[in-house]
Amino acid sequence: MGDGESRPLVARRLRDGQWHGVDTVAVVLLALAFGASETRSGGWGAGAVAAVVWLPVAVRRRRPVRVLYMVLAGAVFAMAFTGWEESWVPVGAALYTVAAREPGRRSATALGCSLGAVAAAMALVPRPVPASGVAWGVVFASLMMTLPWLVGTALREQRSYAELAARQAVTDERLRIARELHDVVAHHLTVIAVRAEVARAVASTNPQEAERTLALVGTAGRTALTEMRRMLGVLRSPGDGAELGSASGLADLPALAAGAGPRVELSVDPDPPLPPGVELAVYRIVQEALTNVVRHAGSADCRVKLSRMGPEAVEIEVVNDAPSRLPSRRPGGGHGLIGMRERAAMCGGTLSAGPLATGGFRVHARLPCGSEAAR
Repeated sequence: MGDGESRPLVARRLRDGQWHGVDTVAVVLLALAFGASETRSGGWGAGAVAAVVWLPVAVRRRRPVRVLYMVLAGAVFAMAFTGWEESWVPVGAALYTVAAREPGRRSATALGCSLGAVAAAMALVPRPVPASGVAWGVVFASLMMTLPWLVGTALREQRSYAELAARQAVTDERLRIARELHDVVAHHLTVIAVRAEVARAVASTNPQEAERTLALVGTAGRTALTEMRRMLGVLRSPGDGAELGSASGLADLPALAAGAGPRVELSVDPDPPLPPGVELAVYRIVQEALTNVVRHAGSADCRVKLSRMGPEAVEIEVVNDAPSRLPSRRPGGGHGLIGMRERAAMCGGTLSAGPLATGGFRVHARLPCGSEAAR
């Protein structure tokens, strides 16, 4: 066990069967204690009733509501016929379990029934008790039953919140992985598909162009495999603080532009350096923009420009010319712009995209990289 790890509490290491054993031992001891106390004050019959009222609490985790009403019936009988005013104690224990394990409406109904039944039973105590004493007894018993119920309710809500947070974390991680898979795979597969079609079209008339195009296909395939291996390595090593695809940044943009397929004019202002998270966002936005160029504009020329807007922001502009001919439509896609906007929003930035009057297309993003990006 590493220095940074800590053993969980004993209570969190117990299984359900072990908890049932703990409950049984505790209930037997409480039944003996309360039974002995009631025997001294009210005789053997009162002591036996006090002990029996406690016994169902041993299985409170398995049937919370049923156990509560069994204990409540025994408590009402004990108060009404033996005068045992402390019978609210096992009711409080059963109420705690109901509040911790049952839905809110059922739990509130159980509390209301318990308060009403115990108040009515205390009013019927056989020995003469002044009205003020009865009122005080009802208030005290109600308080001592409500407090365990409130604790159980808080525990249930805390557990529900933790489960909701865990589900949300799983959903967020799935979305993050899906976004990275889209960014890594879609770009390279799109380049491979488009370049393969071009190579097939020019193979008989321009063998040199076909050879160059097939070289691009091979490069894109190898790059996709490398990035997929990197991603799988991160997924197999949780908790090491690595970010999916975190190795991608501004230094990888020239290789990305060279392997995109269309002729890309790249202009990058590298100073001052960008935070790693912003670098990854910049790389993915440019990658997705180039993927869209390949998919929708074929071999149209493209310009990628990264400009620093002072120390606090970076501006990304990807513009492609009008295609000489529209490429054939392919199934899939449709989430590229959404993914780019999500990338920009994660950094606190903005992104706009739209066609140009000349027939081309422009993607423009502004990402904060100072104190705003850290929020």
